[in-house]
Amino acid sequence: MIELTELSDVDLQRELVAVRRALHRHPETGLEEYATTQTIENFLKEHGIEIISGRMSTGTFAYVKGKRPGPCVAIRADIDALPILEATGLPYASEIEGKMHACGHDFHTAAVIGSALLAKERAESDESFAGSLLFVFQPAEELGLGAKLVLDSGVLKEHQVKCMIGEHNNPLLESGKIGVRVGPLMGSVDEFTLTIHGVGGHAAIPNLTVDPIVIGAHLVTALQTLVSRGVSPLASGVVTVGKFQAGTARNVIPDIAVLEGTVRSLDENVRRFLEERIWQVSETICKAFGGSVDIEFERQLPVTTNHSEVAEWVRLAAIQVVGEENVVEAEQTLGGEDFSIYSQVMPACFFWVGTGKGDGSSRGWHHPQFDVDENCLLMTSRVLLQSGYLALEYYAQQEMTVNIGS
Repeated sequence: MIELTELSDVDLQRELVAVRRALHRHPETGLEEYATTQTIENFLKEHGIEIISGRMSTGTFAYVKGKRPGPCVAIRADIDALPILEATGLPYASEIEGKMHACGHDFHTAAVIGSALLAKERAESDESFAGSLLFVFQPAEELGLGAKLVLDSGVLKEHQVKCMIGEHNNPLLESGKIGVRVGPLMGSVDEFTLTIHGVGGHAAIPNLTVDPIVIGAHLVTALQTLVSRGVSPLASGVVTVGKFQAGTARNVIPDIAVLEGTVRSLDENVRRFLEERIWQVSETICKAFGGSVDIEFERQLPVTTNHSEVAEWVRLAAIQVVGEENVVEAEQTLGGEDFSIYSQVMPACFFWVGTGKGDGSSRGWHHPQFDVDENCLLMTSRVLLQSGYLALEYYAQQEMTVNIGS
């Protein structure tokens, strides 16, 4: 282990790569990240960083306090993997059959560990460091459950966290670039199940049946028009039917067909519109064909929205770390993130870290050959940490102004 006071960029980058590869070899899916949590805690404890453990079944918190009192800002990493069989052929590929860090959460975790190490180094040497940083190692992002577990733990409230900062690798963005934007960045996530009830019978005598497969086919087509003919071309939305199950034999019309799908949007008004129309269209079409439908609609995650002040701190921090020429306007996506839950309850910013080759050949998230550019680890640590410092300075100044005024 290298002492914090001796850390050079080369040393720290090497350590972060080693941590990331250790995590990559042993991926754990949501709510099962026991060894992952232990690895994180052991590494940070070795470097003298305070751990706040036992507040969740998996996942953990690290805490670095400056020499002077002040506000607290949180920096978050997600730590869970996916149930995917890795096909990268890397020497440090997953050793757990059927599980893989196919979304780069091992990268996120290592980067935030790097931020914690750098913060600890400054806390020990800088008498002017006021306030504290809480490093959140969140479980179960892929399940959409982890952010709520973090909030329910009470740790953010106990430390009176002022804002939350997080990042995600982006293989579509050239390696070394940072993407930041104000406002919506990632889509809301809703899911629906439509159970269509018809009347089964012999396939050769369809006139005595109410065919739920035919109803379902009409419904799939109709649902596609909700966006193309119901949502402004200047707005965004997706309604995708990803699963259509019906029947047991080629010559039998079944009683039931089941459609399952997802709904995404970057706008709450569009989100409400699509939910309402799915109900209306499903009930109307099924009734028109003589059938009926049971509808299950679950709102899972809100839009991930970046607050202007926090996004500006991230942008300024990124410019300081990688240069203005490498900071770009982040492209939006209708992929979802449970970081959105933090942005509902406090100022927050989620930004992209480019880890792609820049020629479109990089594999995307959740692909069995997905990989990240490890050379971006230390850069990411520094952007996260500098964003946290700028936030601390702002909130400390606010507190000082309030105290003077009182």
